Amino acid sequence: MNTKFILPFALISALTLAACENQTGAPEQPDPDAGNPEAFAEPIEETEAPADVMSPEEMQQRREEIEQDAQQTFDSIMNDSQEAGENLVEMGDDAMSALSEQMTSASDAIEVQIDALVENAAGVRDDNMTDEQKLEVVTNVRNAAEEAARALGQTAPEVVAAGDAAEERTRQVLGLE
Repeated sequence: MNTKFILPFALISALTLAACENQTGAPEQPDPDAGNPEAFAEPIEETEAPADVMSPEEMQQRREEIEQDAQQTFDSIMNDSQEAGENLVEMGDDAMSALSEQMTSASDAIEVQIDALVENAAGVRDDNMTDEQKLEVVTNVRNAAEEAARALGQTAPEVVAAGDAAEERTRQVLGLE
């Protein structure tokens, strides 16, 4: 029974003795910093606060500068938008003027066509023409005036108006009232 207790003690003692035998000896020169954890730390240099940290007054001034820049940018965008709007209005006015001129030109062109057709009708008029022949000339002049109006891009009511004008003037020239 004693061997049960002695054997574990003997084993622990042998292990402890083996651990003690592998110890290194004392250094020849003792290290004065040994055991002092501060000896391994980097030295701390005392410095002033970083230069990029702003005071509250500087921060307020910078905020005001940013707000001023933003307002200038906004004003610039608004001016550009207003100019663009004015340019669009001007372009629209120019387009309306051009369209009006075209319409006037088209009306003038139709009027010139009707004049030429009526002149031709007057040139073919003969005292010996029957009313039926005169009506045929009126119909031909009306159709030619309507075709001219369509070719110039006139609306349906404008085409009819051109035909009516041509017919009326041709009837007068031919004496069919």
